[in-house]
Amino acid sequence: MKKPILLLIIFLCCAPALHAQLLKKFIKKKEKTEEETEATMPMATGKPAEVNTTLIINGDESVTIDSSYEYDWAVYQESEAFQGSQRVIDGGEDIVIYYSSTSPAFCIQLLSRSTGTRYHFYGDFGKESQLSLAGVAGIASGDKAKLELEGMEPVYPGEIGYLSQLKRTGAKKVIAGVACEEYVAHNLRHDPRVVNTNHAKVTAYVWIPMDPHAVFPGYSLMPDHFKNQIEKMRIAGSYPPVVMPLEMFLEYGNGDKVFTHTTQIIINERRKIQLTDINK
Repeated sequence: MKKPILLLIIFLCCAPALHAQLLKKFIKKKEKTEEETEATMPMATGKPAEVNTTLIINGDESVTIDSSYEYDWAVYQESEAFQGSQRVIDGGEDIVIYYSSTSPAFCIQLLSRSTGTRYHFYGDFGKESQLSLAGVAGIASGDKAKLELEGMEPVYPGEIGYLSQLKRTGAKKVIAGVACEEYVAHNLRHDPRVVNTNHAKVTAYVWIPMDPHAVFPGYSLMPDHFKNQIEKMRIAGSYPPVVMPLEMFLEYGNGDKVFTHTTQIIINERRKIQLTDINK
């Protein structure tokens, strides 16, 4: 019993604050009785709803989401966690980011090596919806909401949603065949998502594709009001988390570090992703 408990403690110390919050919400829902866990799966347009007690989705009832999505671009990444100069054994995550060339939609799938917990995020600009899921041991739950770029927080190492004022360093390099440029950023220390956590201060070195279409071809199909908002956010120096970094190095105030890098990018390989895949 000691080893799993120790691993969980390491995970909660080193994993992003958002992941820990999702895990706590998931554990609360898992402890409910079987009668309370009955819920309805999201339904695709024109199809009847399916009852699935292993996947519970709450949130804004006015938001429409599908039960499956198709993507044809996949970015594979890994993250490693360090405490000082010591690499955390079994720490970090395996990550896959899916993008579409036929619709303005993307998905992030993250697996924690230390706990086996899966985190999925779906962003659909066509339906203006977002969905965050967390699952372990064949049970998952999550929340759907209206997609809004301000405050959008996809599951990803480093709590990137509250990084502000990204500044170009002028450095450029090619990562997995994609031209990227480096930015440096700091978090907002008063942000309520990091107050009273050991990650209350972070410096991020972020490598972002110079052309978002290089990894997200469906970017051009995004509704105009989102494109205009993204441009305004960029001019103001903030980072809309729509196209994920291909490389990122984070240094926290307590000495922890997280390094995320891309291992490969696969293009033009169509695949259908089911929401229930989180329990596989």
